[in-house]
Amino acid sequence: MSTNHMNYALTVLQQCAYARVLCEVNRLRIQNYRQPVSAGEVTSAALRLQACSDRWKDVQRKLGSQYFPALRVARALQLQAMLESAPARLGDWSDACPIHRMPPSQLLEWVAYDLERLELAGLEDAMDPEEAAMYVHALDEAPVNYL
Repeated sequence: MSTNHMNYALTVLQQCAYARVLCEVNRLRIQNYRQPVSAGEVTSAALRLQACSDRWKDVQRKLGSQYFPALRVARALQLQAMLESAPARLGDWSDACPIHRMPPSQLLEWVAYDLERLELAGLEDAMDPEEAAMYVHALDEAPVNYL
């Protein structure tokens, strides 16, 4: 798989992840945050998620299954790098802070961090032994910016 195809697939996966974050933030704001959420915001986030999901289905069809091990490892490495940036992104946030007191930007980062951890755990669980070995080897290598 060419680097361009891999980068595009990773970009689409990240776009889908961000769209899921926006949908979850809206859900939390509606339920707990006590801050008005317009129907336009909810609709826009849902449409963005649908568009990203459609793009991802198209990427999957075009790539072929033989490329998914490398893509799974690359996405896991990308998520690792993002999780390493969590302390800077989350700042002094504590999970003891009630959601309704959290500034909107902090809520977005909190949700993103939580979903990144879940996605990474899912990818790691889905790896076959060969993928896991590639992943561990890449983690042991010198740090590289996968974003």
